[in-house]
Order: sequence, then structure tokens, then C-alpha cells
Amino acid sequence: MDFAEQTVIDYINGNDLCLGRVVKGGADRVQVEGVSGNATKVSARHVLVSHGVHGGSLLNVLAELQNAIRDCAAEIDVDLLWEELAVEPRPWTVEELCQDYFGGTEAVRQSAMARRLMEDNRLFSRQAFQFTPRTEAEIAELDRLRKMRAEKQALREQTTKWLSQVIASKEDTTFDVPEAQEKFVKLCQDYLLCGFNSEAVNLLSAASSKLNAREAAVRLLKRCNRMPEGSDELLLVNGIHAGFSQDVLDYANALTPFDGDGRQTDANDLVFSIDDEETREIDDALSWKREGDRQIVSIYLADPGLFVKKDDLLDAAAVERPLSLYLPTTTIMMFPDRLGCDLASLVAEVLRASFSFTVIFDDQGEMVDWEFRPVQVRLSHRLTYDAVETMLAEAPSTPLHQALQGLKTLSEQLLAKRNAAGAVQMNRPDMKVRVRDGEIFISPDRQDTPAHQLVSEMMILANHLAAVYALRYDIPIIYRVQDPPSEPVHTLAKYEPCLFDQEVRKMRRTRLSTYGQRHFGLGLDLYTQISSPLRRYGDLVIQRQISAHFNNQPLPYTQTELFAVLDNIDRTSSQNRSLEREANKYWLLEYIRRNDIGQTMEATIVRLEGSLVLAELDTYAERGVVYGASHQELKVGQRVQVRIKDAIPQ
Repeated sequence: MDFAEQTVIDYINGNDLCLGRVVKGGADRVQVEGVSGNATKVSARHVLVSHGVHGGSLLNVLAELQNAIRDCAAEIDVDLLWEELAVEPRPWTVEELCQDYFGGTEAVRQSAMARRLMEDNRLFSRQAFQFTPRTEAEIAELDRLRKMRAEKQALREQTTKWLSQVIASKEDTTFDVPEAQEKFVKLCQDYLLCGFNSEAVNLLSAASSKLNAREAAVRLLKRCNRMPEGSDELLLVNGIHAGFSQDVLDYANALTPFDGDGRQTDANDLVFSIDDEETREIDDALSWKREGDRQIVSIYLADPGLFVKKDDLLDAAAVERPLSLYLPTTTIMMFPDRLGCDLASLVAEVLRASFSFTVIFDDQGEMVDWEFRPVQVRLSHRLTYDAVETMLAEAPSTPLHQALQGLKTLSEQLLAKRNAAGAVQMNRPDMKVRVRDGEIFISPDRQDTPAHQLVSEMMILANHLAAVYALRYDIPIIYRVQDPPSEPVHTLAKYEPCLFDQEVRKMRRTRLSTYGQRHFGLGLDLYTQISSPLRRYGDLVIQRQISAHFNNQPLPYTQTELFAVLDNIDRTSSQNRSLEREANKYWLLEYIRRNDIGQTMEATIVRLEGSLVLAELDTYAERGVVYGASHQELKVGQRVQVRIKDAIPQ
């Protein structure tokens, strides 16, 4: 079919018929100008009919034709047409339909017939420009589906209205859940607890411009008294699920305990772990002994890789939660209890698979030699930081006391060497916040005690030696590096909020690297992380690489795979650490709100900007806005007394 210029055609565009005038003709494709004035390319097979050549004003021409088509379409009784043709349910062309109904096939009639049947598709189905009468059964099914869609849309509109009312209400307002909304509320619970996606997510997302879907779901459930029992609001809002799927739990419960696998048995009979009292995942343990003028230290690391293979169910679960979360209200572990707190944990008095770094030092704390090997070990003691602090303050009267004192001295020597190599020590006070049965418990979380320093230095040493081992044997791993700052950074012997901020701002972020490079902040030429495989997925990944090399097995990861895996889990871990900080701050502020309103406390001015005055409380190392103070009276670093006016956890 060849269309001359200025021919008016009726053509299909998507699911609609449009009138337009040809501005550039052709046999297979033409350019058409419509009422918008824009030119559109139209295939000849999409043209229903030609209305002939029309010059003059395009808008006038098209308006006249549209009126004629509309008048003709009004004459068509679709029900009557269907009754006549339903006895012969075959495809009919528009031209045939017009001949049968009108007794003629004029272009206006064809345009009217096609439009009428496309607008009301209940009785006829369409394929291109052919229409087939539906059977009575097909019409009944179509009516049923349309009724269902209408009811669903009505319920959706009803739900949207109700949800908006609940979300916008005041915090202390409570709502009963109408029977029609019970299913929607259940979908919201499933979404928060299991990540189940449904139409509810779209409604929640649209409910408020200030809330995301999870926040809207939490607000809805709180105001309807439908929050799941024992749930943590912060976890729900952040999409973190405390539990594991039944498949993962079943897999973990079916694991066979370690009973020796040919590894060398560690000969030390005094091996101990040092952790917080509530810690259940024991990643590491230590031993120390003297032989002549040599000190022999062994650092033992848990070996969950014995049970968790790359890409198995436990591995996949750990990838989703690559960092154990220690929140005031609960602990979200990387592995199920059966593995993380039992089979792979370095539990006292039970034979366990382990990796060992055995290091020989002289009396001056200089490293003489070291080796890495898989071992099986049985811990003799589980110690807490508090217990170790007590023992370190006593005269070393037992082998355990002597071992702890030896490790303390070594840790001081190792720290001094790192400091001499440029390491920077900047510890900010922190608070340990715990919530039990609605009651909040606050205590200083000191990381600078001799016991903490002892463990920290041994783990830094193990991580450093793991990096050295990998570099020595050309094992692909990911190193953690920190570039030097552009200006000198100074260690702070004592915490001062303003000086701390000033020095921290100079430091550059730690980053991942496929090449061994210096870690400025630690004062080490090489560093990776391997010491917490039960709590950090990245440590498990690096352990797998080194273990495979030691056992002459194929390496589980290429360098490219390693970087992709660790880069992904590093981002997730960073988000999780932010959540820990948010949760601690939330409950700390709630504690202040409950206990300290109206109290006077010592503080330091840390920021003056415009009308903003920010101060840090000595008691909690928490910052807040100071009201009623003049800038002329204050300066950054000034010590002041403040009265707690309010604390707003949200």
C-alpha cells in the first residue's frame, strides 16, 4: 500500500487508534503528523484505513473526521453484533464487520467499528485488525476477572486511605484493625520479619514522603498494637532478620562435631581465651611459656571453614549477615548457635580445630621466629577481661598468672614498637548499653585496659603475620591498608574531645587492596584480617585462602573474586556497624531521658557554628545542643556545666 502525501490515515499506536496526515509517503513506512504536530513513523501494516487526501488546516480536517467517526460509532450496537456473529465464532476483519453491519465499508465506518470494539472488548477479542466473538464461557470468565480487579482496586483504595490516616496520626493514637485490613497487616508483618515482598510494599512506600516502606510498616504495627512479640524496632526498620531459615538451622544441626582430623595436637596444656562475660562465639585463644631466654606465644584462631564450605547454605547465610551485630537489645550472630557458639567456637575443655601462629620472642620483645599451622587444641581456661584485670594486679603466683603477666609485657613491647613505627593511638570513650526486660543498663566500655590491650596486640600480630605469610607464598588475599595523612597526626595520651576531632579528621580511611601496602594507623607494613572468623565473614574468606595453600589444595578464590566478595561484605559490614552505633545512641538517649532530665553535668564545648552550640557530656561522651548560651561567652574546648533539658531518642 502506497500513501501519498496529505493522505489522512487511521493507524494503531500502542493500543489506540490515531488519525494523522502523511507528510512523507512510502510503500512500507510513512511519516505521519498528528494533532500534536509531531511527526511519527508508521509501518504500513499498522494502518487500518485511508481517509483520502485532505489539504488545508490539519486540526480542522482531523476534527471533522473525528466527529463523523464518533457519530457513526454511536450507531453500533455491540451486543446485537455479537448475538449475530456468536453462532460463527471466527476472526472477522473490520471490513467484513462493516459490510455485515452497515452493508458498506466506507473508511469512516471502518474507523468507527474498530474503535467501538477496541473500547469495549468484553464481547470481542482482537488480534491486529481482526475481531473474534467470545464464547459465553469466555465472557463469564472475563466478567469474573473484571469484578475481582474492581474489588481489589476498591480494597486498595480503602487500604490506602486507612493507612494514610494511621501513618499521619499522633504517636499516642491507637487503632483497631478493620477485618478488611487484617490481610494487609499480616503482609506488613511478613515483610518486616522475613523480607517477604508483596503489593503491601508499594502501598507502604507511597504512604508517606518522609518514611520508607519499613519505617511506615513499623509505625503502622505500633499504632495498631501489632508489633511482633520480642521484636527490635531498629532491626525491623533496617531489614535485619535475627533468625535463620529452617533449612540453614537443619543444615547446622546435622553437622558432625570435630573429633580429630589428623592435625597435630597442640602440646600446650595452658591455653586460655579472654572475652567479655556474655561472649558466646570464642574466636581466639592464647598461650605463653618460657623456655630459657625465649618466650613462646601461641595465638589460636577458630576454624569454622572446617564446617562451612564455600557457597553452601551456611556460607550463603553468612554472606547476607557478614558481621555479628551486638545491639543493646540482642545479638545477631553471623552463624547459627550450633556452629558459632558450639562446634567451631573455642570452648574450654573440648577438643577443637584451630589455626595457630606460634611466635618466639627474646626478652626484649624482639621476634626471633614464627610459624603457622593447623592444630587441634583443648583450652584449659575461659577468662573474662575483668578476671584478667584482677590477676594482672596480683603477684604472679601461678602458671596462669605468669602467662598473663608475660603476655602483658609482650603486648606493651609490641605496642611500643608500633608507636615507634608511626602508629597512632586515639581511643574515644564509649558506653556499653544493654537492655533487658525493658530496663537499660549503662557502663563504660573501656578498650584501653591492660587486658584489652593484651588481646588486641596479639590479634594485631596474628593478622600481620597472616599478611606476611600470604605475601611470602604469593597467595592472593585482600590487604587492609591506610595511606599516610597529608599532615602529621599525634597520638593522644588523654582523651580531649576537640583534639580528638582535630586529629581524626587528618586520618585517611582504611581501604582494601590486592597489593600489600602499609597500614599507617597501625604502624605496620602489611595487614589483613583473619582473627575473627566466627564474627566477620571477611576473616573466614582470608582463612580459606591461607588454609588451602597450607594443605596444597586449589585456592577457593581468585584475586578478582576475593576483591568482589570483600568489597561487597565491607559495604554491608559498614552499614551494620552504623546500625550498632545508632542502636547504642538510641538507648543511651533513652536512658538519659528516663534518668537525667534536670541533672547538671560537666561538658566540653566542641562546636560553635552560627547559632549552634554543641557540647559533649563527660559522663556519657555524648553530644547535644546547648541552649541559652551566648557565643561571646563561649569558645571551643571550654569546660562548662550544662543542665539536661531533654533527650530525644528518635
